[in-house]
Amino acid sequence: MMDESEKIKLDHQRNKSDIVNLVKEMFRLNKWGDGEYKIKLEELVKKDEKLVQDVIKKIKQEKGLE
Repeated sequence: MMDESEKIKLDHQRNKSDIVNLVKEMFRLNKWGDGEYKIKLEELVKKDEKLVQDVIKKIKQEKGLE
């Protein structure tokens, strides 16, 4: 069974993959700068920032630093 930090790290990896795939799609469809895609990308980046914070927090908790 996955512990909490492994789950958070996996979520982070999936989100990074979603960001890469969205950027590739934007270029493929020549939609770079398109408002709808820009919003999607900003949402994924914000989600990624939160996931990174969650990973750091969980690691600190596991090491007894927090």
